[in-house]
Amino acid sequence: MPGTPRLTDAEVAEIRRRRPGMRASLACEGLYLPDEVEALFDQLEAERLPPDERAARIIEFHRAKRLAKALAAV
Repeated sequence: MPGTPRLTDAEVAEIRRRRPGMRASLACEGLYLPDEVEALFDQLEAERLPPDERAARIIEFHRAKRLAKALAAV
């Protein structure tokens, strides 16, 4: 989206600071992020996308993955 402000250095630093806690919280529930999802988060940080664009990209990623899985099953 043109004109949408990108994340600042402080915002990206806060996201990175919280990630280990997020991983630990998921691990307590027996959930672990695959490397490809970790890579997606790294890419989103590098692009400094604002939250709404990050959410759209994550949804797009999972829809594409689900579609590929469905097509492989046919």
